[in-house]
Amino acid sequence: MNEFELIERIFLQMQAAQPLSSGLEKGIGDDAAVMTLPVGSRLVSCIDTLVQGRHFSADWEQIEKLAFAIGYKAVAVNVSDIAAMGATPHSILLAIALPKRLATSEWLSEFAKGLFHACQLFGVSLIGGDTTRSDSLVLSVSAQGVLAKDTPAIYRSGAQVGDRVYVSGTVGDASYALQHPDNTQGMALAHRLHMPTPRVALGAALAKIGATAMIDISDGLYQDLGHICQQSAVDIRLNLEQLPSSTSLSAIDLSERMLCQLAGGDDYELAFTLPAHITPPTSNVPITYIGDVIAIADTTDMTTDSTVPVRPKLYYQGQSVTPTHPSPFTTWPTLTGYQHFTG
Repeated sequence: MNEFELIERIFLQMQAAQPLSSGLEKGIGDDAAVMTLPVGSRLVSCIDTLVQGRHFSADWEQIEKLAFAIGYKAVAVNVSDIAAMGATPHSILLAIALPKRLATSEWLSEFAKGLFHACQLFGVSLIGGDTTRSDSLVLSVSAQGVLAKDTPAIYRSGAQVGDRVYVSGTVGDASYALQHPDNTQGMALAHRLHMPTPRVALGAALAKIGATAMIDISDGLYQDLGHICQQSAVDIRLNLEQLPSSTSLSAIDLSERMLCQLAGGDDYELAFTLPAHITPPTSNVPITYIGDVIAIADTTDMTTDSTVPVRPKLYYQGQSVTPTHPSPFTTWPTLTGYQHFTG
């Protein structure tokens, strides 16, 4: 049995045990999947690629050890994008470029278990995909979600001056775990890096109550909030002392913690804006008020194609944080967040 037959056998066996998403007319086994949508609903689509050595470890031993987590995370990061639009996840497509070293029953079974575990948790079906040989592991997952007829999509471009800025859960955990895999706090936070939880229910609830803008935190809070600033033609006053921290992250040095919270990615929490008169929905995940949407002082930066990107204005205990007054940092930190095309 070659690796392609092995993949087909493992995935078909596990898929058979999974419930199918509603409206799925044809899934795995043909040239394309076919689905029906409720009248008036809209399809929401996204795609994300994970590359060995860039989005997860280049070390073969680590990849073999983390097969389950890699399968899980490949689904979760896409479901998070669907959640950030306020939509309900529906299905995924998987393309995998597989090195011969990983084309074993043991690795593929663990990878598939992680992938289907995420599918079951978030209510999605694997409806097709593609497989090829590669020298390194590359995974591309395309996800589809559904917005009901009466549910508006939440874009990055809707924030209004006077809105409040919120974030779900805690931020900075995954970044710290990536940088410190062997110390006490890093090991305690490893699950936040390898097994993130997309906030599906919260995203859907926010769409119903009138959230004005939303984004999932994949590249760092500072950079991702900057996308809302840029596309909404607004600025944000971000209060650093209000950033929510996990117990483990709270135990580390303040400046290092805040750098992880601002510039670290992979949290997959939701950052969103609400009009001041709207209270965030009741949720099983904490929601923290972290700042306010304000007007841009320099109107030359108000277009989305500006050469000078708009970024949140940082404050700590009421004082502006700037390169000349960087407290609580010793020196002004690099806050570019995750860069997909550098290195």
